[in-house]
Parts: sequence; C-alpha cells; structure tokens
Amino acid sequence: EVCSRLETDIKTGLTLEKYEEVFAREGPNRLTPAKTTPEWIKFCKQLFGGFATLLWIGAILCFIAYAIQVSKYVDPPEDNVYLGAVLTFVVVVTGIFAYYQEAKSAAIMESFKKMVPQTASVIRGGKMTAVDAEMLTIGDLIEVNGGDKLPADIRIISCSSFKVDNSSLTGESEPQSRNKECTDDNPIETKNLAFFSTNVVREPQRQSLSRVVIKPSWVVSLH
Repeated sequence: EVCSRLETDIKTGLTLEKYEEVFAREGPNRLTPAKTTPEWIKFCKQLFGGFATLLWIGAILCFIAYAIQVSKYVDPPEDNVYLGAVLTFVVVVTGIFAYYQEAKSAAIMESFKKMVPQTASVIRGGKMTAVDAEMLTIGDLIEVNGGDKLPADIRIISCSSFKVDNSSLTGESEPQSRNKECTDDNPIETKNLAFFSTNVVREPQRQSLSRVVIKPSWVVSLH
C-alpha cells in the first residue's frame, strides 16, 4: 500500500523520472536551519537583559546622585561613584561570562551537525548508487549497514537482526530491535520505523523511505 501510494518499488526503488518529480516538490533531505541572531545582539541581550537591567539602573542612579552631590558640595563623598563603578563592573563581567557560556553551548549544538550522515546507498531504477544524504527524497529505497547513521526517518521493508541506538532521541540506553511489522499506532513505539541520525547497531538489509504522520519532517516508512 505504501509503495503504491509513493509510486516506488521494493526492489528497484523510484524511477529516475519519479525521483526528479518528488525531489522538485519536496526539496532536499535536510533540517531547516533556525534563523540566526547576530552575535552583537546576543551579547547585548546578556549585557542589558533581565536582572542586568536593574544593576544598570542602580549604577546610573549612583552616578546621578554623585553628580548632584558635586553640584552642591565642594568636597562631595565618593561613595556613590565607587558603588556605581562596582555595579557597572559586575554587570559587564557577568554579561561577558553569560555570553561566553551561550556561545559555548551554541558551538556544541553546531557540532551535532557532524552526526548527520553525509552519504547514503540508494537504489533508483534498479541501480545502487552512493549519493549525498541531502539528495534523498520520499519513496527512495536505501540500504544501510551496521554502524551507519540513518540518513532519514525510515520504514523498514526488509531486515535481519536490526537494532538501533535511540539514546540521543528517547534516552533509552539499550539498543531497540526493529523489524518490518507495524506493532503500534505510535510512530515512536512501532517496530517498523527508525529515525534520522540514530545509529544502526545490527546489520539490516533494505529500507524504503517515506513519510509518516509525526510532524513535518523526513520520516521513513519501512515495509
């Protein structure tokens, strides 16, 4: 039924004509990057946002108070100017530290992109070829081996002792077995689906790429 709907074949995969049609409609197999915020705006948010705003107000009031004292007294006390300077120092140092921590976290998230597989073995028109993972589309027939990272969400059509490591997705520490049978209406629980960028820990055979109703993303249906 799925193959019929996707106009693909469990042995020869999509025809080249059908692939070009679907790819033109669906676009590359990749996550849509979030809009990036300029670094100077991130820094300003850390420097002037939240509790830092109160510290800035306190520092400004201290300087204003000192200015008033200067206008009234020949030898004004310098308590307010010292307090204002300390508050300014604290808010600037705290802002720099918070920005550094945020930048560090962003760098870690950026490194996750390296987890995405770069190539995939796909069967189109009966021929096996290695293609960039971004060039996969709905209905493609792919083949993966033990140790591979899945290049898309997949539905299994044929496998042998197929297990996947879902720890990065669900937190499960043990590898989860997969097969071609649909065992649950919940896509996360059913045995015939495996998901993008998870690791294959047992050697499977072939899988057919399609879309399942989870969210608008590349989800695989494996017959």
